[in-house]
Amino acid sequence: MIWNIRNLVVFIFVIVMWMIVDHLHINNVLAFIIIFILMFLVLYMPILFTVIWDSNLKRIEKFLMSRKNKPEYHLFYTLAHEIDEEVEDSIRLLLQKYKGIHKQALHKTVLAFYKKEILTVKEEIELIKPLAYKNYYRAIVCMEEGNNAEAHKIIHDIPTPWMRNAILSELELKSNHYAAALKLAQQALHQSKGLQKYVLFKTYQRKFPEMQSVNGTQL
Repeated sequence: MIWNIRNLVVFIFVIVMWMIVDHLHINNVLAFIIIFILMFLVLYMPILFTVIWDSNLKRIEKFLMSRKNKPEYHLFYTLAHEIDEEVEDSIRLLLQKYKGIHKQALHKTVLAFYKKEILTVKEEIELIKPLAYKNYYRAIVCMEEGNNAEAHKIIHDIPTPWMRNAILSELELKSNHYAAALKLAQQALHQSKGLQKYVLFKTYQRKFPEMQSVNGTQL
């Protein structure tokens, strides 16, 4: 069996940590728990940081490009760059991988919204479990149907600041209030982190010529 570098690092890490806890005469069960937690932190915290909290767009893009074989990450890259065929391929793979009703509904909603199939979006959003995402897409549907008053009501029930400002920006843009839309888009971008920040930035690059860089970073 040929090990890759990551497996080798994990193997060495476990051996070294086991030697340390053995030297400290720690109970085997407690030692196993400690090693497991430390191994999780070493392996997955860098990934979680990039996915959820990172604001360095170049680092996020590098992360996404190195994981093109993983649909849960590649979907963000394809959405950001509007690569139609690969968006559909990524979601098809995710639907095959995740069979839960709520995750299926979210992935189907993302695809339907991307393809501007509003009727499908309306059907699927009722099965989305996270209320923030459900209301986010509900507000978008209302906006697409021209029901801006209802969209505003729903927006105020969305707890995530970047989501609220992103939709408000779209509403202002549809009303031809470009300056207000730009300001709200900038706020949404500032409030977002991780993979979502990357998708927003690439999207806003196409919508707003002024937003070609963020914090001096240009992609």
